Amino acid sequence: MGINNKLEQIKNLLLEKSSCKQKAFRSTKEVLVSIKKSASQIAQKLHAEVAIIDPHVEIKFYEVTEYEMHLKFSGDTLVFMMHTNIFDFPKDHYIHQTNYVKENHLRQFCGVIHIYNFLSDTIKYNREGDIGYLVGRIFVNLDTHFFVEGNHPLSMLYPNFAEALFKEDCADNIISEAMHFCMNFDLMAPPIDTMSYISLEQKNYMSHSSGIPTGKMLGFRNQMDSNEDHNN
Repeated sequence: MGINNKLEQIKNLLLEKSSCKQKAFRSTKEVLVSIKKSASQIAQKLHAEVAIIDPHVEIKFYEVTEYEMHLKFSGDTLVFMMHTNIFDFPKDHYIHQTNYVKENHLRQFCGVIHIYNFLSDTIKYNREGDIGYLVGRIFVNLDTHFFVEGNHPLSMLYPNFAEALFKEDCADNIISEAMHFCMNFDLMAPPIDTMSYISLEQKNYMSHSSGIPTGKMLGFRNQMDSNEDHNN
């Protein structure tokens, strides 16, 4: 194959695949902007209603960077982080079986927004040894069609990639479901056997960071590859 033919193929790939990925990136960024707006409004509404009864219960929205936001609600914080790259999926993933993707394979490329649950004190005291747990992730394509992987309530909100178009109420639903899920998983005291001794280094770290390295047991099993849960 001559150099001109190879360059022609490269040009076509740039105009097709690379252009498509750029559109998916912009669509995902628009979704994150919508989520930020919704999170800010939810925080304001809940704060106004809760503060009347108990002003010590803190509910705040933070825009950390262009690609990251936090929603703190008392002892829990939801962290939304957008990845700046675009992803494809394994060939056996359910979206490849949908007519929507079969009609145009470029629809399979998606940006992703991860949703993590951290203890609020983890972020407040910068306890770098603490663990945040993945609650869900939102995949968005160039047409702003999307689906959500996550713990059961989240994964069932928008199971049909072909029909789910991200709108303002989608952000409200995802945030409220994620908050509700996190608040139903409380921090458990570790078994005493695991806390029977500490090193001086650990003691100094605990004094500096205001606590023992801590995390809640969350996370989800990926069920999105199951064709049983999704419609073409």
